[in-house]
Amino acid sequence: MKFLIGLLFLTSVAHAEVLLKDIGVIGLASHDMFTWDKKLEVNMENGRLDLTTIFDFEGGKRWKQGGNPKNSENAPVYTVTMTLVKYYEELVKAGHTEENARKRTVKFFHEMVKDSFQRLIGVHFPLEGLDEGVTNAEQAAMRGLHDILPGKVRLFDRMGRTELDVTNFMFAKTFLNEKEMNQEIAYYNGDYDEEYKKINIPFSRKTINLKEVDGEFIEKYSPYKQIDMLQDLAQLGKGEITVNDVSWMRHLEDLFMKGICPVGNRWMPEVTCYSKAARRL
Repeated sequence: MKFLIGLLFLTSVAHAEVLLKDIGVIGLASHDMFTWDKKLEVNMENGRLDLTTIFDFEGGKRWKQGGNPKNSENAPVYTVTMTLVKYYEELVKAGHTEENARKRTVKFFHEMVKDSFQRLIGVHFPLEGLDEGVTNAEQAAMRGLHDILPGKVRLFDRMGRTELDVTNFMFAKTFLNEKEMNQEIAYYNGDYDEEYKKINIPFSRKTINLKEVDGEFIEKYSPYKQIDMLQDLAQLGKGEITVNDVSWMRHLEDLFMKGICPVGNRWMPEVTCYSKAARRL
């Protein structure tokens, strides 16, 4: 019964400030659960928070560089990615086997995800897993959160630099320091920062409007409309509604319940994980 109630009602937490590191952590979590093949229209990831995006990309040949190049497309995600890579390397240097080092790194990542999830989404992190595949509606819900992505952030203790354009590929591999990662960012306001509406493609004159790209995905692969999702987030940001009033936010709880499910996955920490059949009861 406890499990079923958890599916029906999000348990909200008091609104806490969202930190830049939360963007990096949840961004990497998204990459770890989703790699969208636009041509085939399928998710190429396994939907689990097991750091396959770092350690298994291209057969594990790129883990020292952070695995999937997507993990190096902006400084917050890059910083979290390389923090985990360094954590893993230190464990191996300390005498841990590669298998044990990865398991401990995944566990460390889950601890990071738990804290960031609660600040960014405003509900308690799930304690139980769900043995199901992730869905496009869940990916659409994650894309809805792009409202909160900061276009520019402050830099500290750097000679001659006080601001970073997060969308500028020239600075995507900036390793941010602790003070920078712990800075508060603006809460949801119902729109994307202007920088994300004109992202320059490296070595070309082309630009991408992330808002339009997300809108197309949301409206093609989910029952929602981006304009409605952004309106919900605008009201949430103003305190006019709570997370419990945002129906599509429920997909995020399901998504992360699936993300922590260890069934058939040797890298994951043990948690109670329910099957599809148990969910239907």
